[in-house]
Amino acid sequence: MSKLNVEAEPKPARSAGRPRSEASRASILDAAYSFLRRFPVSGISTIHIAREAGVSTATVYRWWSTKEELLLDAFLHTADHELVLKSDGPPLERVREYILQVGRFFTGENGIAVARLLTAIQDNPALRKEFMKRVYSPRDKEIRAIVNEAIKRGELPTDLKISVFLDSIVGPLLARLLIRHERIDESFVADVFEQVLAGTKAQRVKE
Repeated sequence: MSKLNVEAEPKPARSAGRPRSEASRASILDAAYSFLRRFPVSGISTIHIAREAGVSTATVYRWWSTKEELLLDAFLHTADHELVLKSDGPPLERVREYILQVGRFFTGENGIAVARLLTAIQDNPALRKEFMKRVYSPRDKEIRAIVNEAIKRGELPTDLKISVFLDSIVGPLLARLLIRHERIDESFVADVFEQVLAGTKAQRVKE
């Protein structure tokens, strides 16, 4: 593969610097996410992304030091707009709405991007580290806080094992996404949530 010429990128006029800079960054993120939907992480390079975005690799490295950081930013650029935990309302309703959002996100091209990332982190320690730090951990912390609210309000058992509760809800979605490649429709997600919730409450009554 030929090397990109990184010396010929023209400098914008001072008055238009910020808009052009922001436009270039958005183009890079869009290009990176487009590749993530179409190719495995191992088959994507910074040069590919730069060419798709119409910029030099020097422009890409102005914001991202590694391909992994860029791909995760591209993923979060989309996910942060579509996966939003509400700050108001009954805790369990907020958890349910968030899980429904996850189900919708797992469908279509976004689901493909998720599957590619989850597959790639198994063999890419750098990507896994960034994924856990920037994608998984912040969201896990947020949703655990809401589950704890539900516990304090008596909606869930005080001795609830939160990891088991959440994994029981998300696990079936991941099974369809990664193993069976089946459609994740809203009724399926709602059924999973209600069944896990009902089982959790029944266990409390039994005890």
